[in-house]
Amino acid sequence: MKEYPVVNSHNHWDKLEEVILGIPYHLDYDTDISFRLFFYLNLRQYGIAKGLNIKPSNQIRDESLEDIKVLEKILKDEGVIIKRPTEMTEVMETKSPWWEAHMGHALMSRDLFIVVGNEIIETPPQLRSRYFERDLYNELFTEYFKQGAKWTAVPKSRLMDRNFDYSYAIENGLQMEPQKAPFYEIMFDGAQILRMGKDMFFNCSNENHRLGMMWMQRHLGDRYNIQEVNITDSHIDGMVLPLKPGVLLVNRLVKLEQLPEKLRNWKIIWYEPLEKTEAVSWYDDVKGSDIPLLASESIGMNVLSLDDKKVIVQDIQKPLIKALQENGFEPIPCRWRHGRILGGGFHCMTLDIRRQSKLESYFD
Repeated sequence: MKEYPVVNSHNHWDKLEEVILGIPYHLDYDTDISFRLFFYLNLRQYGIAKGLNIKPSNQIRDESLEDIKVLEKILKDEGVIIKRPTEMTEVMETKSPWWEAHMGHALMSRDLFIVVGNEIIETPPQLRSRYFERDLYNELFTEYFKQGAKWTAVPKSRLMDRNFDYSYAIENGLQMEPQKAPFYEIMFDGAQILRMGKDMFFNCSNENHRLGMMWMQRHLGDRYNIQEVNITDSHIDGMVLPLKPGVLLVNRLVKLEQLPEKLRNWKIIWYEPLEKTEAVSWYDDVKGSDIPLLASESIGMNVLSLDDKKVIVQDIQKPLIKALQENGFEPIPCRWRHGRILGGGFHCMTLDIRRQSKLESYFD
C-alpha cells in the first residue's frame, strides 16, 4: 500500500486518511463591524444595528458535543485518524492596537486553513474574533511540520475599519457612511476555495478577497491555475462542492452561467434547500429565542466526502440523500442539530490533512 506524506491533499474527494475536527468551545461571538459585515446576508433580518443576543445556551453546546461524538465514530469506523485543536472552554478577550474582541469557538477548521499538497496554509481571517484562533492549532501544525510538512501563513490584515471593502454588503442593502481613506488588505478564508488538483476556484465578492487570490497565485506559482468565481458572499461550500471528477453538488440558487465554463459540462446534482416544515429541528431549536442563525438553509449541502463514493450528510436531508443514492454515491446520515446557529456543516467542521491523492489536472 502506497504511503502518502503526513500532509497530503489535492482535492475534496479522494480517500480520506486523516482529518482535523473542530471543537464547539466556546459558543460566543463579538458583534463588532467585522462580525456584522461577514455575516451580513444572514444577520440583516435581525436588525443588526440594534445588537444581538448571541450567547447560545449550554444545551446547544452539549447537544453539539453529542452530535460530534457520532461524527467521530463514523470517521473512526471508516479508518480515518482524527486530530483536535486545543480545547478552550472560557471566553478569552483579545486585542490589537486597533480593536478588541472576544474569541469565538474553534469548530470550523476549514475556514482558517487550506491544505495544498503537503503544505498547510493559514488564511487571514476577516473576523476579529478569529484573529488568534489559529493558535489553538499550533501544536498540531508543529508536529506536522516536524514530520516534513510545509507550513505557511498568508499576511494578516490589521482589520482596521478602513481595511474592509464594504461594497458587497452595501450592494445588498447595508446603510453606512462612506469610509474615509479606505486601504484594503488581504482577507479571506480557506472555505472560499475549491481545490480540484491543478485548478482552484476562488470565490470573491470584494477587493479583500481579490488581494488574497492574487497572493495565492503568486505563492503557488504556475503549477496551479486559480480562477475567480462570483457565486456568494464568502464561503463557497454551501453553494458548490465537487464530489468526484465530473460530478458537482450545486445549490439550486446558483445559476448555471455563474459556474466556471470548464465546470458547466460536469454532471450536476442540484441541491434543494429544505422548507421550514421539512427541517423542524433547525427551527424548534431557536423557537422563542433571538439567537441568530449564522448559516442559511443551504448549509445542508455542506457534506464531507470520505472518498469518491461515501459522503457524510445531515440526517434530515432526505431529498439530498435520495439524490446521492440515485447518482451512485453512498450517503452516510449523521445528526447535526445546530449547524445553522454555529455557522457550518460537516465540510466546514473538518480540515483534510491527508487524502490518498496526487496532483493532477481534471480539465485537460
